[in-house]
Amino acid sequence: MNHVYLEYDESTDSLYLRFDEAPWAEQENLDDRRVIDRAVDGRVIGIEILSASRGVALEGLPHAHDVERILAARGFPVLTPS
Repeated sequence: MNHVYLEYDESTDSLYLRFDEAPWAEQENLDDRRVIDRAVDGRVIGIEILSASRGVALEGLPHAHDVERILAARGFPVLTPS
């Protein structure tokens, strides 16, 4: 994975991780707080996380190891399964 861009909007507590500049083609809702954006060929191009300051569940997220590293570096809590 080359560069991952992180955007955080404090007013909405939403976070977006962009993995690729490819055009968006479809979304996959993992749950009410996590959405995966995919390119036409199915590659993950981004992850949207709502209520990010409450913690981010990594289970089921693509690139979970990279996401955990990036979030920890920025001070966002990462939730671990109980």
